[in-house]
Amino acid sequence: MDLTGDLNSLKEKNFSVQEGARYRLKIHFKVNQEIVAGLRYHHVTSRKGVKVDKVTYMVGSYGPKTGEYEYLTPAEEAPKGLMSRGHYQIKSHFIDDDKNVFLSWEWNLDILKDWNE
Repeated sequence: MDLTGDLNSLKEKNFSVQEGARYRLKIHFKVNQEIVAGLRYHHVTSRKGVKVDKVTYMVGSYGPKTGEYEYLTPAEEAPKGLMSRGHYQIKSHFIDDDKNVFLSWEWNLDILKDWNE
């Protein structure tokens, strides 16, 4: 998922995960001007308009640097079972301790029985 372009185009695209699969998110980001204290990645997952999950990862505090930082989330397991399969809408954002929102976007996730679907 490339967050450097048009974020509205991510609403049109669907990402797929097989039910029960273990996955991790790898985030690359830059800090340009000021120290970012208490950076967190937060997302809310909804299905058919009903909130089903909310996750927050503490990414950390970072100072300005010309290169990229990398953060790898703990491993999670995608939901499994007949009732878990389907289409999910996710609202994500990066926020710091001062409640400054650095980036906010929406995207879609499909939980599938098999990769062949």
